Amino acid sequence: MSISIISTGSYATDEILDNESLSKMVDTNNEWILERTGIKTRHIANDMTTEELAKKACEKAIEKLDINKEDISLLIFATISSDTKVPSSSYTLAGGLGIEKAVCFDVNAACSGFVYSMTIAKSMMRDMNCKYALVIGSERLSKYVDWTDRSTCILFGDGAGCVLLENSEYQANLDEEDSLYKEENLKVNEYQNSEVKALDLPVKLEIKDSILAGKYDEKKYLTVDSKNKLTDESSPFIEMNGRQIYKFATDVGVKVIDRLLKRNNISSEDIVMVVAHQANKRIIQTLAEKSSLKIEKWFINLDKYGNTSSASVALALDEALEKTDFEEYKGKYLLSLAFGGGLSYGGILFNIK
Repeated sequence: MSISIISTGSYATDEILDNESLSKMVDTNNEWILERTGIKTRHIANDMTTEELAKKACEKAIEKLDINKEDISLLIFATISSDTKVPSSSYTLAGGLGIEKAVCFDVNAACSGFVYSMTIAKSMMRDMNCKYALVIGSERLSKYVDWTDRSTCILFGDGAGCVLLENSEYQANLDEEDSLYKEENLKVNEYQNSEVKALDLPVKLEIKDSILAGKYDEKKYLTVDSKNKLTDESSPFIEMNGRQIYKFATDVGVKVIDRLLKRNNISSEDIVMVVAHQANKRIIQTLAEKSSLKIEKWFINLDKYGNTSSASVALALDEALEKTDFEEYKGKYLLSLAFGGGLSYGGILFNIK
């Protein structure tokens, strides 16, 4: 049974904050930001919610394919900037998309959230006999940015990305009692006599393997809206020890890459592209130097969007698939990598089919 990405979508507003504009807000300049981060611009969503950004991205992914939205029976929303606590953003998003019956929930794993969510989706699609699932990463980080702190305000942006996953061995004629989800979420009775075939697309990204890991961030190197238990004082802003996060990301990133290659008995030559969390160009450059994967294989779009946390990998995947002709690489692999607060990290190996 294979679970594959069959469509992607992304969205960012037209409101762009460039380095020149930032230099008028804090003590910085374009050269200083570029040298340390590689970021030129970031998109800001002053008039849109996290869910609205996500909805735009999902609509683009769905519109690319001729599918029935009623066949989408799982929706996982990765975010740290949810608009409400209850109901979760996933249910509000599903309602806005017209997906009336689906299992929905949010995932907060910071910048690793999208990689975590795809791995969760793979397992759940098998267990639930899902035909299609939506996995979304969407963030409106600008509401958590301290615009007087030049160490963080230069880094973050708003945006959304999503993937549509397909279960190639979805079975429409299973007996109703085989699953708790069928009648309410999969509508099996409507399709009992139908023949289900995988969509005929030029390229699919099959989830071959994944690794999820983490360790407790006792030193609080990366926090958002945190509270000091001793003083009861809280900060509504993103606070980060950039040096320690850099050290953590470059250390665990190499370990994830090496483990995925060894576990699947493939070499760096089999990897045609790496789509990593777009946190900082220095992190990506160091990962390329310390791993066996040359910098030319790393897809980079952080210069346009900055760090969009959970949306980062999803947004980059959409752009990578739009800009690259992967048909010539069938049989090769794409590797995705993420790391973030928690401290969390993980990676996914995709087989290009």
